[in-house]
Amino acid sequence: MELLKRRALITFAVIIAAAALMAFQLTQFTVNTSLNHWHSGAKGYQSALALQKTTHKPVVVFFHTDWCASCKRLRENVLATPEFDQYLENVIPVKINPESGSKEREIADNYGVTGYPVFLLINANADKVTRIRTSQNLSPQQFIDQCKAAQHS
Repeated sequence: MELLKRRALITFAVIIAAAALMAFQLTQFTVNTSLNHWHSGAKGYQSALALQKTTHKPVVVFFHTDWCASCKRLRENVLATPEFDQYLENVIPVKINPESGSKEREIADNYGVTGYPVFLLINANADKVTRIRTSQNLSPQQFIDQCKAAQHS
């Protein structure tokens, strides 16, 4: 009887561990795909600037790398949230990994990007660039408030 209890407990633990792993993988999939609707790379940046001329919307640019833990936290805790998705309806979002090519690196250099993450807002007139603070302690709403303040300054 003791052996049956032990096997049942082990089976239960394996099922719980598998469910937890699946839940984690699903959240990572959501985070990874959450920025798919953003313009991407140097070509995406150029198309966003062209679109800005016709829509008169601000452009937001997220400079990140694949290895940057702070970039991943910003994505997970702010950029991948429903609140931020709603904010994006009024701007043109661009994500750039400066390590993915020389044109991406050149864009980062033009903005003085030396560390990650960097989040910029280019106003609707394309004549002012504001760096948005990316502190890990900001809630999505606090981050959005900073972006909105930059738009109206």
